[in-house]
Amino acid sequence: MKIVETYIDEWTGLQHPRSVATWHGNPPLETYPDKDFMNNRFTEPGTKTDFSSLTPYQARKKAVELARSKHNEWLPAGKSAAYHDGKTQIYLDKGVLAGSFMEGDKDPEVVAQIQPALDVLGASVDLLSIQDTVFRFRYHGLIKNKRGMAAWTETLIRDCGVSCTGVVFEAGTRKRDPKYDNTGDTWHGPY
Repeated sequence: MKIVETYIDEWTGLQHPRSVATWHGNPPLETYPDKDFMNNRFTEPGTKTDFSSLTPYQARKKAVELARSKHNEWLPAGKSAAYHDGKTQIYLDKGVLAGSFMEGDKDPEVVAQIQPALDVLGASVDLLSIQDTVFRFRYHGLIKNKRGMAAWTETLIRDCGVSCTGVVFEAGTRKRDPKYDNTGDTWHGPY
């Protein structure tokens, strides 16, 4: 068996193989450079909370209060709505119905033919438009069920004898479901 040549490290007093680089201690801890904590683009300078004038206890208490609140001090009222309106303004300018709740053309004969499917779906959807064989609905149910409901709706429409190549459920800016209560049975949120 080959004998490994070692040396005794002066700092640790342990034997280390010579083929390994010498240990020079742990590298110094690197930290992020200090930045101004008010580097926020949305807060007006006169309305910001000056945390440097508060004691550490008061600053922590205020930070927890802001974190638990339903609003953000740094985002003025209407800023989020204006952002979303700006993102969807192109649809209004071009007259595109996709991505909006605008109603389009609905053939009354086709609506009468798919009435059994609309009765089954009930208040969970509203028919917005029918374009060729694509049906657009406004969806009021849970977001987690949106894809499955769209597939089921497509099947219901085909069962009514109507050609259907796609179903689109418009849910607006909703991306997730609201919270349930502790029992999991009652849903507290808008439809």
